[in-house]
Amino acid sequence: MVKKISKKNCKHTVIAIKIIQLIFEGYDSPSSMYEYLGISKEKLNYHLKKMIVNGLILKYSQGIYELTEAGKKNNATYVKEDGKRMVQLENMRFKCKIYDGFEKIMEYIRNPKKTQLNNGVTQYTGKLKNLSVRVFVSEKNQTLEITCEKKLGTNHYEIYYDARKQVEDTLIRMIKDNEITLGILEQSMNPEWAIPHTFAEIILENTESSQIRTKNGVMNRSKGRNADWEVDDIIQAERIMNIPNDIEKIHQQLGQMIQQYENNEFKEPSSGIYM
Repeated sequence: MVKKISKKNCKHTVIAIKIIQLIFEGYDSPSSMYEYLGISKEKLNYHLKKMIVNGLILKYSQGIYELTEAGKKNNATYVKEDGKRMVQLENMRFKCKIYDGFEKIMEYIRNPKKTQLNNGVTQYTGKLKNLSVRVFVSEKNQTLEITCEKKLGTNHYEIYYDARKQVEDTLIRMIKDNEITLGILEQSMNPEWAIPHTFAEIILENTESSQIRTKNGVMNRSKGRNADWEVDDIIQAERIMNIPNDIEKIHQQLGQMIQQYENNEFKEPSSGIYM
């Protein structure tokens, strides 16, 4: 006998996947999950309890959740399979000036490592929650730079928003710390947009290549991904994503033009005119 899948179970599965992703990205408390999930505290607690029973997450006394090995495998499977068909944001970095509180900032950074660069700048690397951070110190300036995790999605503007919000949420304790003064958060470099694309698949297949560089980006087949068209401009990313739709519109317009031409070609002459 086949067990019927209820809508309630389907909804729980979808929310469970989102919760696993949030915990993986460092949003490990209920208060940090509400805004992203858009559900009530009662419903969130229901799903969290069910996920504990299913062996996907663990709860600590402080109300912090952590993925079990089963939860980590679930997330890896989602990223590996579903992620191949989604746009991926890579190397998204934000920076801000440090005006005061350098020593206090270093207390927040996990396992900082010091490196002396050739240009007289001292670099500190480490972790802030799940994100990689770098602090650059020179005679005149101090700068904090944070690299976002890779983000998957179907809408590039939403992906960018999620990446920036993750950085802002990661910095929230520093921002509220009276001993620290930070400047405005700004993008420090153009990110990479990896867009799964049929054109890239065909071109790489026919040329037997793993990567082709063009003036309009890079066509690349990387580990864990299908053929991607990679660009560093969000507007260009939108245009590339819309290529299949644009081609379909052109095809429809050509069809209408051909139909109109054929109708005019074989139309009977107006009254009083004989061929």
